[in-house]
Amino acid sequence: MDLQRNLNLAESSDLHEHDEPEGINAEDIEEVVELGDDDGDEPMDEDEDEENGGYEVQAGDLDDHDGGDDMQQTIEDTSIAAFHDHRSSVFTVALHPSYPNPPLAISGGEDDAGYIWSTHSGEPLAKLSGHTDSVIAAGFNFKGDMAATGGMDGRIRVWRRRGGEDEWGAWEFLANLEGPDEVVWIEWHPRGNVIAAGGTDSTVWMWTLPLGKTMQVFSGHTAAVTTGSFTPDGKKLITASEDGSLIVWDPRSPAPVAKLQASDARFNLPGGITKLRISPDSRTVIIGGAAGHLRIVSIAHVDDEGSIAVVATLAGHEEGESVEAIEFIDLFGVTAGSAPTPSSSALSGAATATVPAKPVTTVITGATDGKGYVWDISTGKMRNSISHDAAITSIVVHSRPGAAAMPSPLFSTSSADHTIKTWDARSGACIGTQTGFTDGVLALAVGRDDGYTQGAETGGIGAYARGGGAGWKLVGAGDEGVALVFRV
Repeated sequence: MDLQRNLNLAESSDLHEHDEPEGINAEDIEEVVELGDDDGDEPMDEDEDEENGGYEVQAGDLDDHDGGDDMQQTIEDTSIAAFHDHRSSVFTVALHPSYPNPPLAISGGEDDAGYIWSTHSGEPLAKLSGHTDSVIAAGFNFKGDMAATGGMDGRIRVWRRRGGEDEWGAWEFLANLEGPDEVVWIEWHPRGNVIAAGGTDSTVWMWTLPLGKTMQVFSGHTAAVTTGSFTPDGKKLITASEDGSLIVWDPRSPAPVAKLQASDARFNLPGGITKLRISPDSRTVIIGGAAGHLRIVSIAHVDDEGSIAVVATLAGHEEGESVEAIEFIDLFGVTAGSAPTPSSSALSGAATATVPAKPVTTVITGATDGKGYVWDISTGKMRNSISHDAAITSIVVHSRPGAAAMPSPLFSTSSADHTIKTWDARSGACIGTQTGFTDGVLALAVGRDDGYTQGAETGGIGAYARGGGAGWKLVGAGDEGVALVFRV
């Protein structure tokens, strides 16, 4: 499992007993998730000093404190908004696909709940309840009118927006999906109301919404399915496991299209696979392992009954340090991809119109050794490197959506060292460090900046904003139970 799920989930899983599976019934469909419905739980006391967005902590609370010093250390909080309702570790955070319009985030945590909340005010709009164990995955569908949470209780809970086009504060419960024994990850299809989930029981499930009908149950791995993703063109689902196997699936069939196993000497990743990322043209997969190993894999010929090809090995991360994040980054506006014709459906495999461009060949990887590397996979060479004082937990690329938008060379990283840093992939230069967390940052999301700052007029949290911003907002999920919003 990823580092951010490992840090506190072991304790969480021991504290809960799983309920009997729930079905989908008329009462569920009519359920409206009210903000105040907290299942009777009493809020915890707010211990931290949140005045002006700052935290004052004892030096002994800091991971790098060597003991014997009673002095207090003040951590500067550079955030412009904060969300406090989880009050225990926040494991996952994502932004609405049309962010910042609306300015919504979704998060999930150790408190067995998800929330949809405003990144302007930090106010919750809906509590996504119904789980009996930690929520370790959450996200919006491609249109942003549905949201899903995945939990260690084996449930995927789905909600949908109700109200008018500009009404984003009301969400109703839609479906309870049950499949794996314990959900490790969930992912929405890039162009359809289809969701996939991988589990600790070696299975992968796929459902269609809004009915919640099971489309496929994929069986081919022999251990926990640690990572998975739809290809950007939506035609394939790629999954990988602790058993060291990688499988390419056609969503329309339960049979594997192609498979690589740990028995292949060129592919073998000791300790299993922790992370994968697919190139924008859906032809290349970068694989990261629990022991710090990286592989470049080609899936370009699987549609022609060809096999998966191991292209190269990338060597850089320390032996035994788990790869926790991988991202492709388009430095120069050469992204190759495809878009469906107006008559094609999300999973039909119909003809597509190909964008004549070069493939993206720059990849960023991050691991528990605190190192991040920017690679040119066309040559297998490292372009530059970046560093945190502790494990890197996630990487986000500052891409600018829209057909006419130029790509950005910037990316940000979250770390167990309590910080978020922003880097220029061309040089490896750090152009900003965000602080305010008193514990590790477990997940990270990025979106365009709409210029809104909470409290700017009254000297509140917004008083800590730096300058006018360079065009992005970052949202980090903290192990101490808070999510913070930053401008960069």
